Amino acid sequence: MRRDKSVLKNVVFALLVVTIYMLTGLSSILPADYERLFPDIEGWEKPEEIDVYYPETLWDIINGAADLFNAYDFRELYWGEYVNSEDNSIYLVMEIYRQGGPVRAYGAYSQERPRTPELIDVGVQGYTIPGGLNFFVDDCYVKIRSHDTSQSTAEAIKKLANHVSEELDPNPEFPDIVHSLPEEGKVEYSDQFINTNFLGHPFLSRAFVNSYEIDGENFNLFIIKNEEREQSEEIMTEYYEFSSQDVGEIKEGIHRIDDRWNGEVGIVWKDNLLYGYYNLDDEELQDKYLDFFWHN
Repeated sequence: MRRDKSVLKNVVFALLVVTIYMLTGLSSILPADYERLFPDIEGWEKPEEIDVYYPETLWDIINGAADLFNAYDFRELYWGEYVNSEDNSIYLVMEIYRQGGPVRAYGAYSQERPRTPELIDVGVQGYTIPGGLNFFVDDCYVKIRSHDTSQSTAEAIKKLANHVSEELDPNPEFPDIVHSLPEEGKVEYSDQFINTNFLGHPFLSRAFVNSYEIDGENFNLFIIKNEEREQSEEIMTEYYEFSSQDVGEIKEGIHRIDDRWNGEVGIVWKDNLLYGYYNLDDEELQDKYLDFFWHN
């Protein structure tokens, strides 16, 4: 009877853990399952051990680069090395960075993606570099690299990438926020998600940004999606305090912030959403986007 109760408690606990992960959207797999992300690859010796790093130990493996991942709510890094079966001087390394949700994984990926990437069909989006492949899928940013640039190593890297992508999400799609800004004039591959210190301000966070070019004018549009209206109100209050503008009661609607670091920043506040522009001098375009954001 005691054993039955113990088993029941373990089952209940396991279900509770799964439920927490599902509700928080942290991952499609549990950390205990990470070994299945490192499959057998013909012609390569599988990692004997997979190293796991956490926020407090990430510096041990990637030094200063840890700041990038921690800025996107880093959870764990799964690190493993494959060695070529015929030539043990040839190796490849797979790094799986598990971030604080799909949007954060996309954000970390967007910070390192080249302006003109050589895209490859894997994950939500991925690109190749000499001896490597980077992509994001679900809540993970995956980087696979080797010092060897031969075709056989490139094929092994692609197999690993496809396996991880399929395990994490067989039908990957961009987070919805990526489709929130106008399409006209978008500069290709300029989209980014900036999780903290947007425009250099600690009170601005969770911003999706795109660069635009229209009639020779280069500028940026952004959207910040907060969980609650009160968060938007707090941001607007702090922004006006920073700008030293006396506007009286701050209400939802169209705002023009005199930002001494970034010039004029136009913002439309609608409930929990903040839309805006910066680096935009053309007054007609300013009015066009402010009106568009307010009425859409």
